[in-house]
Amino acid sequence: MRLIGSSWRVFYFSTSDLRAGRIRGRSAVFAFWHGRQLPFVHTHRNEDVTVLVSQNRDGQYATNILNSMGFSTVRGSSSRGGMKALGEIAGRLRSGMDCAITSDGPRGPAEKAKMGIAHISRLGGRPVVSMGSSAWPALRFSSWDRFLLPLPFARVSVVEGRPFPPMRRGDDPGIWLDRIEREISRVTYSADLFTSPSARILRRILRFAGYIFHAPAILALQFRSSRERKERQGFVSEMNTNPVWLHGSSLGELNGLLPYISYLKKRKIPVWVTCFTPSGRLFLDRMNISGSFSPLDTPIFTQRFIQRIKPRALIITETEIWPNTILEALESCIPCMIVNGRLSKRSFRGYRIFKPLFKRMLLCFSGILARTIKDADYFELLGANPDSITVTGDSKSCSDHGDPPEEWYKTLRTDLPVLVAGSTRRGEESTILKASRKAGYFPVLAPRHLERIDELLGIMKDHGFSPAKWTDIVDSEDSGIFDSVLIDLHGVLAQFYGVGKVAFVGGTLMPFGGHNVLEPLMRGVPVIVGPHYESFSSIINDISASGAAHIITSHEELEELLKRLKSGYPRKDFVRKAVEKIQKKVYDQFGLLMLKSGIINHLENIQ
Repeated sequence: MRLIGSSWRVFYFSTSDLRAGRIRGRSAVFAFWHGRQLPFVHTHRNEDVTVLVSQNRDGQYATNILNSMGFSTVRGSSSRGGMKALGEIAGRLRSGMDCAITSDGPRGPAEKAKMGIAHISRLGGRPVVSMGSSAWPALRFSSWDRFLLPLPFARVSVVEGRPFPPMRRGDDPGIWLDRIEREISRVTYSADLFTSPSARILRRILRFAGYIFHAPAILALQFRSSRERKERQGFVSEMNTNPVWLHGSSLGELNGLLPYISYLKKRKIPVWVTCFTPSGRLFLDRMNISGSFSPLDTPIFTQRFIQRIKPRALIITETEIWPNTILEALESCIPCMIVNGRLSKRSFRGYRIFKPLFKRMLLCFSGILARTIKDADYFELLGANPDSITVTGDSKSCSDHGDPPEEWYKTLRTDLPVLVAGSTRRGEESTILKASRKAGYFPVLAPRHLERIDELLGIMKDHGFSPAKWTDIVDSEDSGIFDSVLIDLHGVLAQFYGVGKVAFVGGTLMPFGGHNVLEPLMRGVPVIVGPHYESFSSIINDISASGAAHIITSHEELEELLKRLKSGYPRKDFVRKAVEKIQKKVYDQFGLLMLKSGIINHLENIQ
């Protein structure tokens, strides 16, 4: 053991320069899987760590080796001498010694934590530190635990998780054990990522690309504002509060993060939010949220950023999977999570090119909250652990922008029912306008891209309408005659849906997967979508039976539906109740993820 260990190239990953345990001033319980224990015999030798070993003959062999390597042992297992061993090892913990246990040993099943680790942590009153190891080249035996034997001169990676509190009276043992399993699996997968030859080759390619991009990036940033230039390079205020780092690219993603930000703040957990777009940065300022531009995805910028804010966790939204950023976070032993997880078919094909790396990266994630079953399937096909994926819907259902001001109703000056068509795409507006004209509705169009305003004014006139831009009439006493409105500014659509009797959500007649159907539903307004609503399929399918959502494929179907709805619109409170079920699921699953990831220690219902 000493001879082979001296030839290994050991890489130790931890959140601190000092290892966990009494070296940092407080004893701890080290927990790991049975088949990965051999590297720890080398890395923690002569530190007088007490190891729990079974009383069978194999346990005696292990005891002889451990004693010769500077470890102490306590003999016992669930089948023989368990209670006495638990009491003895808990006493050693309380006396200030470190202890170690194979959480799934001595007989398995593999990688399934047993209650022994929970009892030891509770009786000893000391934190638990998850440990993971991997090596290449190495042998894997055909035993129940697939025992790992690193070969001479192997690259050995050891990953140390963050200490988290012991189980206490009143804690749910099932949730606590699931948290142990998730943490040990996370650090073990991280160790596999750092040793896998294929993943390391792809990491080097991506990092090399990042270093090549570094100089041009600095040059390009010279044309940006001083604040953006500094923040893109990772120059942010140094923090000692260890915030949760949340990242969303633009306004849509940031709106989806607002409920999670509120959830964490209510539990007095500091947050730091990053975005990619200038409009997103202005949004953070307007909402008074601590944050910055996200650092550009180069090793130097991301390392500098992480060193300055020292995040306790990284939560990214939708498809913001920046490889260098995530790799730096994983190497700093920062738990990573995805919320509102979304993977389109096109994104899946792009990520699949680097599947050997992305698969191992996703396995390291503490949890993935996917928007739809289809998104969850794509994440699983890309290599994520199915046990870490949960379908929750979209958290935008929890972002309430409030009802529209009363003046907005008066500004439209119409007795006709209002149809608000939001986030429309090229090719959809004609269908909406034809159906609105024949069904007797007042159309309000809000295009996805505002650069199409002049184009849409022409389309509306071609269909016999006299349109007005919203900015021209909202504060004007003499706005002329108009029979339709075109919304020509950002930030009002979510509220404007409340003006309508019915809402059409764009990106669904054309194959874009759809946009946020939850904004009109939050206002109690029934939703109409085309056949391409994949991004919100679970929500549409759940509430379509209640009459709160309808699916059409042509302007004839839309016209017929609008006429039929005139005879009786669903009650607003009835529509909102359908949304409340989605909200509760989002909050409950996020709270559970935070609990199992160690971000919060007690699960509370936020509703």
